[in-house]
Amino acid sequence: MSVELELRLRGPRAGMDARESLRTVQSVLSLLHELENSETARSSRHGTRWSFSDLRLGSLTCVLEPLRIAEHSDYRIVERVLRTAVSGLGEAETAERIPTGWTARAASLGQRVTRSLGASPDVGMFVAVRADGVELRRAEVTQRAALHLQAATRARLRTFGSRRGRLSGLVEGKHRRPRAVLRTEVGGEVIPVYFGDDLDTELRRAWRRDRVEVTGEITENAHGQVIQMRAAEIELLPTEPQLSDDDLRAGFWPDMTGGQDAVDYLEALRGGN
Repeated sequence: MSVELELRLRGPRAGMDARESLRTVQSVLSLLHELENSETARSSRHGTRWSFSDLRLGSLTCVLEPLRIAEHSDYRIVERVLRTAVSGLGEAETAERIPTGWTARAASLGQRVTRSLGASPDVGMFVAVRADGVELRRAEVTQRAALHLQAATRARLRTFGSRRGRLSGLVEGKHRRPRAVLRTEVGGEVIPVYFGDDLDTELRRAWRRDRVEVTGEITENAHGQVIQMRAAEIELLPTEPQLSDDDLRAGFWPDMTGGQDAVDYLEALRGGN
């Protein structure tokens, strides 16, 4: 399987800034690295390496394909990363929110990718991902995306609460607090979580478990999306979600009737009378 990313920076060739154009390509590579780290179990400084399979003027057009897949990754992850990157840039063009599958850091990198773009498509950027020559995603991006991402990454509210999901993308270092990514089971958020040294044992027990609950300080943007968490507690949860009485009080649970409609279910409870 072959997978590639086409990137086209539009604009008058005589007026294009070479350094700014190359900086945009470098920012795209940084964005891909961040998305790849959030997809894998453990982060790495050395992500997948990319090569130019095509590079030409007009004003700048290039096609990137994997040169060497990172040891902590694979082709399936790389394809998913490219899909997430392109669809996320498309989302950023239309809404002031952190794109689906992106961390807040990915959104900041996306802002760097788009900040030099013009206000209209003829001075904007075209991106597309293809697998075996078939186009899977495409997006037209302008300066609007940079403004939306800037607003989305601005912290507005700090609260104390919890989120449930699966931890991935662990980053450890001698002189910094451990950081991981929590992929939530509700809402599909991808949240950077910072852990203190006092949680080292709990973090290692929770690592690569299907379900955990992280409680701590939550930083949100104006739309209620979580930008980051600082963990105070980690709880291991059963592999399969189990609804509590509190969950049921909030509304009807579709599986409680075993697939029966309300009338048949009530008749069964009453003994068929």
